[in-house]
Amino acid sequence: MDPKIRNIFLLLFLLAFLATVVVYFSSNQDMKLTWYFGGAAILFYLIYRFSKK
Repeated sequence: MDPKIRNIFLLLFLLAFLATVVVYFSSNQDMKLTWYFGGAAILFYLIYRFSKK
């Protein structure tokens, strides 16, 4: 995979990770919404991690 695309997935992972923390504390500990953002963060990390040439 092109390094620029890999870096986009890394950026998406970092944003989803931060969004997970923000959503957890700003939504009065709504775990359903937190798991959605956490799942997206995990998905973006796995795509980034295993997309090497």
